[in-house]
Amino acid sequence: MDAFHKTPDKQRTMLRNMAQPEPIKIRIGPMAWDTQISPMRDAKGNLEYVLVEVQDISVVTKMEADFRSLIDAMNNMAMAHESGDIDHFINISALNEPKLKDAAMMVNEMVRAHINTKKATIAVFDEFARGNFDADLPVQPKGKAFLNETINRSRMNFRSVTAEITMLSDAIVSGNLDVQADASKFQGEYRQIVESFERAFTSLDGIFSMFGEQIEQISGTAAQMNEASQKLATNSQIASSSVDEVSASVEETDAQVRANAANAQDASKLVQAAAQVADMGNQKIAQMVDAMEGINTSSQDIAKIIKVIDEIAFQTNLLALNAAVEAARAGQHGRGFAVVAQEVRNLAGRSAKAARETSDLIEGATSRVTSGVRIANETSEAFSQIAGDIQKVRDIVSEIDQASGEQSRGVAQINDAIGEIAKAALATSQQAEELASTSSQMTSSTTQMRNEMGRFKLRKVKKTAGGMPDLSKLSPEMLAQITKMMGGQMAMANGGGSRNADRDERGFGNF
Repeated sequence: MDAFHKTPDKQRTMLRNMAQPEPIKIRIGPMAWDTQISPMRDAKGNLEYVLVEVQDISVVTKMEADFRSLIDAMNNMAMAHESGDIDHFINISALNEPKLKDAAMMVNEMVRAHINTKKATIAVFDEFARGNFDADLPVQPKGKAFLNETINRSRMNFRSVTAEITMLSDAIVSGNLDVQADASKFQGEYRQIVESFERAFTSLDGIFSMFGEQIEQISGTAAQMNEASQKLATNSQIASSSVDEVSASVEETDAQVRANAANAQDASKLVQAAAQVADMGNQKIAQMVDAMEGINTSSQDIAKIIKVIDEIAFQTNLLALNAAVEAARAGQHGRGFAVVAQEVRNLAGRSAKAARETSDLIEGATSRVTSGVRIANETSEAFSQIAGDIQKVRDIVSEIDQASGEQSRGVAQINDAIGEIAKAALATSQQAEELASTSSQMTSSTTQMRNEMGRFKLRKVKKTAGGMPDLSKLSPEMLAQITKMMGGQMAMANGGGSRNADRDERGFGNF
């Protein structure tokens, strides 16, 4: 103690005061010791000596460190493989213990074996994807045997689907469309593939059946086209003659339309002048209504004045009466005054009578003025309506003028169109000859197509009523040609061009 401690007294004091054993771990480089110091006392509790127990655990500590390194390496490898780095393995050289090295080597071999098995399995399926169904996986032991079973089952399914598709394809090449695929033997997308082939067979069978029926119909149509081409040439000559007649009629119609246009312009000028006169008359009526309204107002003012005069006459009469009474009281002296009062009273009565007669006359005049105003207003409304009707007539005449112009231009266009029709009639005659040649070629082509269709074996299906094909699937161009052809046949069946019964009294036919 004196040799290893600077203050041995301090250490002795600590040892004397120890109550319990004290464990101490000592680590020096790769060396490790577990030490325990225990105080040994007598019966009185006095320290007799200190027992020091030392155990060398360097080997155990080294093994524990190697084991922890192995565990860490296994965890790192697991995380690396989880992230996709399957070439990461345990570094055996980092371990010291031989047994741990052997364990790490076995772990690496086990992981490498699993990876190789997966790679071999994927390689087999990669060969399957390339079309090589002979690729195989070495026989796996025990629990891995399911890999061989899965690969064999996949190979069998691939070959079964391939055989079914090959059989159906060979049937198409050989023209045997009567074959039916059995999709019930397959599952999942394999079944969808076989079912799609079955739908294709059904569609092809229907299309070729329709082709056969339509070829027969086209063959008959070609013969009709040959006959129709000859009649078409005859109808073209008749149409050319009719076009000449129509051209003369159009020229006559053009002259009539031009005359109608000139008359419409003259009528438009006359209607415009009448509209101006109607507007002027309407203005005069309005002025007359204003004048009569003034007369009516003046009559009312005169009536007020007459009323005042009547009141004055009434007051004068009262005054004359009072004067007569006073004259009577005066006796002999008031006799002359009484005569004057009587005369004044007579004048007042005559004034009242004249005022009443004038009032009656003014009331009659006012009534007639009111009636005149009403009649004038009605006349003004009538003139306004006449002016509106004249405006409508002017608009109609203007429309007639414009329509005549349009008719004139339309007739000119018709004349040009007739010229084009004449050219078309000549071209139609030439095309009739080409149509005959084309129909002959069509007959030859349909015969060849019928022979080609004869090598196909079709399914037995119920035909539609009348054996008519479904024309809705034909192209728009083919439908247009058939419609044009059938239209020509119907025209020829109805008598070939314009018949005498369809001509008017001038000899013109319908067009």
